Amino acid sequence: MERNRLLTGIYNLCKWITHFAYMNFLWVLFTILGGVVFGIIPSTVTMFAIARKMAMGEEDIPVFKTFWGTYRLEFLRSNLLGLILTVIGLVWYFDLHFFRQFEGSIYTIMNYAMMILGMVFFILLIYVFPVYVHYDLKLYQYLTYALKIGFLRPASVIFMFVGTLCTYYFLIYLPGLIPLFGITFFVYFNMWIAFKSFQNIEEVSCKNNNLLV
Repeated sequence: MERNRLLTGIYNLCKWITHFAYMNFLWVLFTILGGVVFGIIPSTVTMFAIARKMAMGEEDIPVFKTFWGTYRLEFLRSNLLGLILTVIGLVWYFDLHFFRQFEGSIYTIMNYAMMILGMVFFILLIYVFPVYVHYDLKLYQYLTYALKIGFLRPASVIFMFVGTLCTYYFLIYLPGLIPLFGITFFVYFNMWIAFKSFQNIEEVSCKNNNLLV
């Protein structure tokens, strides 16, 4: 029986490794298919969508068919979301560097304010894609809802941050794994944490008859 458990464990490990490598390959392929600039966000959204299905316990997902179908369906809308995030990020970046060029108490205060806004933007980036694939909302609501969940679940944000750092340093230490698992670890881990947050919030909301959306 111990041998059967060992073989089952090895089989499951190989299955997950193969799945992660295949997902990373599809992400790269469809990112290139969209000309990189217009392909990276739809590919990322699609990977989050499949990771969500896995987190929900769905098995035997037709990966390529699901990837291609979701990619086509979300291509324009997800790119619009990506454009909004890019504009917000650029405005924050240039404002931060603008206030750092001057001296004085008011500029110091503004510099700290921009750093705080940077942390808020980080929370938005962490949650916006899981929210996008989990809920059916208007485009601007994905931003507000991602922030609401981020502030309601600070422990989840910390776990995601730590997971992101661990993934980064793991891949830096073993760069040969980047072509196989470059983004997959990050997406699947964050989606799993986010899905648990969604479940908890929805359960509390139902008990209190107070939906967050």
